[in-house]
Amino acid sequence: MNLKNILQPRYVIATTIVVLLLMLPSVVSAQKVIPHAFLGSATVNGSPATDGTVVAALVDGQEVAAKSVAGGTYPVLLVEPSGESFNGKTVTFTIGGIAAAQTFMWQEGSVTELNLTATPVIGSPTSTPTPAPVLVPGPQGDAGPSGQQGLQGVQGPAGPPGSGGPAGPAGSAGPAGAAGPPGSQGLTGPDGDSGADGSSLVGTLALIFAGLAFLGTFGGMVWRRLVEYP
Repeated sequence: MNLKNILQPRYVIATTIVVLLLMLPSVVSAQKVIPHAFLGSATVNGSPATDGTVVAALVDGQEVAAKSVAGGTYPVLLVEPSGESFNGKTVTFTIGGIAAAQTFMWQEGSVTELNLTATPVIGSPTSTPTPAPVLVPGPQGDAGPSGQQGLQGVQGPAGPPGSGGPAGPAGSAGPAGAAGPPGSQGLTGPDGDSGADGSSLVGTLALIFAGLAFLGTFGGMVWRRLVEYP
């Protein structure tokens, strides 16, 4: 391959892709092997293939990569194994389902500009291989309807004791209790103090009356004795 071909933008892009794959350890470890990149023109019966014509790469008869033609050329085809090695195997190509005349030995990490030509065989039907599916993430869909309510879960363990709350209000007074039985007789109390002496006037009058009564009775007796004495 000459310097002019190497400096073409498409070839530079393919080389850059392979170099980036080599420089990214995470990508290399995920893919395990570096793909073999192919790019170039696509010609059918001497004329450039029409836009949209599918160029496919096959290994052991199985399609491993496919791209559509644009402007008479096919984009970079990354031929990589999905689990087994392609070392020593031949890569074949088709243009619009027609076998291309060119083939190439697969080499890990190589970038090859390969101009493909194909000539349809008159009277033989052409088959269009199914292109490899290209997964393109679509926009996020709307949220689905809510599912049915699940069964009630088992009761969890008791939580830790809570902090003490404020004291509650005082309760109302309860009803009066029933009367108790009579108590036993108490002990005799000590003697009281002596009373105060009576009034001196009252005592004197009592003494006078008592004296008069005595004299009256005794005097009468004496008087009768004197009168009646012979």
